[in-house]
Amino acid sequence: MHLLRSASLVFLWAMILLLSLYFFFDNVIAYFYGYRSRLFGISLFQNQLWVVMHMVGGTFALLLGPFQFWPFIRKRFVQFHRTSGKVYMFGILLIGISAGRLSLISSCVPCRISLFLLTLFVVVSTWFAWRAIKAGNTKVHRQMMIRSYICVLAFVMVRFNDLFSLDFLFGKVADPLYSRVVQEYFWSFVPLIIAEIFIVWIPQTFPHGNRKSI
Repeated sequence: MHLLRSASLVFLWAMILLLSLYFFFDNVIAYFYGYRSRLFGISLFQNQLWVVMHMVGGTFALLLGPFQFWPFIRKRFVQFHRTSGKVYMFGILLIGISAGRLSLISSCVPCRISLFLLTLFVVVSTWFAWRAIKAGNTKVHRQMMIRSYICVLAFVMVRFNDLFSLDFLFGKVADPLYSRVVQEYFWSFVPLIIAEIFIVWIPQTFPHGNRKSI
């Protein structure tokens, strides 16, 4: 059972890293090679300033996030864990400032609420994670960091409508706008709900069978 759990975690983190790297090269690097969306203006000091800030902050959070969870690094390289955690929080700050702005001008008008709420959740959960570790509560710190990183990954998932289509759940949606709205809200909130079930519901419902809670 322990071997199966370890193998599952390795597979999960491998998929997350591959997905993150794919997103990084397909979106962030593409911008610096000249890709521009008309929505974001034509100069750095228009909306593209927010886009650059969002990409920088998102890169910090997306790629440094996994290092916060791996026990091998967390236990053996404590100083790196703390330093990378501070850089992660700085990335979340940039995300909060930039995504808060970008969510208000999204081309998907019905998605603006979900994007703004997702931005709010990632900032608040990271702040609570910081407060918890300052108070010496490592359990709550770890739980809030899980929530924070799930929000970061949600920003990635909502961009992969073609790769992660939800047609198998809801059927083929003819209206592309409605399809995108479903996609945005699903990936923004369903993973958080699933995390809550494993972090809180199951340990509190079956305390004896889950003594090693997340």
